[in-house]
Amino acid sequence: MSSPDMHQPPTAPDIPPGLWRRLPPSGRLFVRFWGGASLLALLGAIGLQEWAALHRDRLTVAPRAQPAVAQNAASNAPPPAPPSAATPEKASSAPAEAPETPPASSFNVPPGTIPVALPQANMLEPVAGEPGHNLPKRGPNGELPRKVYAAAVPAVPPGNARIAILLDGFGLSDDLSREAVQDLPSSISFAIPAYAPAKTSLFDGAHELGHEIFLSLPMQPSTAPLDDEGPKALGYDHSSKADQDNLNWSLSRFDGYVGVTNAFSGLDGDAYAQSPDFSMVAQTLDQRGLLYLNATPGAQRIGPVMGGDATLSMDTNADSTGIDGQLAHLVELAKKNGTAIAIAGPMRPVLLQRLEEWTHTLTGRDVTLVPVSSLCNRTSNGALSTEGHPVTPAGPVPTPVKDTSSPPSRHGSAVTATPLPPPDAPPASP
Repeated sequence: MSSPDMHQPPTAPDIPPGLWRRLPPSGRLFVRFWGGASLLALLGAIGLQEWAALHRDRLTVAPRAQPAVAQNAASNAPPPAPPSAATPEKASSAPAEAPETPPASSFNVPPGTIPVALPQANMLEPVAGEPGHNLPKRGPNGELPRKVYAAAVPAVPPGNARIAILLDGFGLSDDLSREAVQDLPSSISFAIPAYAPAKTSLFDGAHELGHEIFLSLPMQPSTAPLDDEGPKALGYDHSSKADQDNLNWSLSRFDGYVGVTNAFSGLDGDAYAQSPDFSMVAQTLDQRGLLYLNATPGAQRIGPVMGGDATLSMDTNADSTGIDGQLAHLVELAKKNGTAIAIAGPMRPVLLQRLEEWTHTLTGRDVTLVPVSSLCNRTSNGALSTEGHPVTPAGPVPTPVKDTSSPPSRHGSAVTATPLPPPDAPPASP
């Protein structure tokens, strides 16, 4: 008979201990360490997988593009040629997108415009030690810069008075200068200061649209030392050699100008221009075949150079009403004397706007706008030039009206005067 104890469940102390309890302390530490490390590794792998999934596009775009190009190039050789040619096009188009200065061809040239000749290589004398700078000179066959670079003369109806305007300060403002070149008729002449930073495209553009150019020569004004015309100005007690060097420096700044003037950004260098020292300048200009425009109304020219004299010096600081009044006075002077030359400068927006409007009102007023060079046809003693004008599309020119002297008259803040008559011939010796 079995014992009753065999059918009773074991008590708690009799349950076999688990595996964890059977491990020694060192084993438990081993399990804890590697179990934690494995858990961390698992979590890191899961996190890396999630991060890679989120950034898959960024990681795979570049590697996929390269094989695609290689496959296209290997399967079809001709098509890759355009991409290879496209690269230099982009490189070359980068500077063209924002050019520093538009080329001369950017000007709109009206039909029938007669351009002024560009600088002639055989009429340039290179300056030693200054590459790219030249002095003007007569051509090998006697060509004269004052003729070669002169603007065409428009047809002048019989009986019409002739008006010429020299716009001073050309090249100092690129925007205003381009506006003047494009908007003003080709009979308007420009004067560019020797210090101007004008670019070749601007100079050539003016010639392309038929405008002739004078060089503004810096010279000591009567208002010195209050007004200073810069480090290369003539006068200021310089030696004759220093003046000659400064003259050559100024003459070599630009190529292709028709003559020289003392109009200089609103000043006129009258102190030096009226001094005996100016004879050196006059002789140099004559030897090189250039004109000289005297921009001081009422003052007589000195020296043998061919040229002309200003009738009116306009005050360009005036408002539109003041500009209009001065232009009306210019017409009166031209009708009175047969011809009139005005100096207008420095350039200002209101001057260009009113000047353009005024040029459209001359039809039917018995006056014709002509280039300045066409009225610079007398020597300093009043003798009329027999050279004639190089371009002859002009119609009959009215018989010149004899100049009559008149005292200077103040118009606003500008002093105007008709040209002085030639001096009387000395009495014959007994």
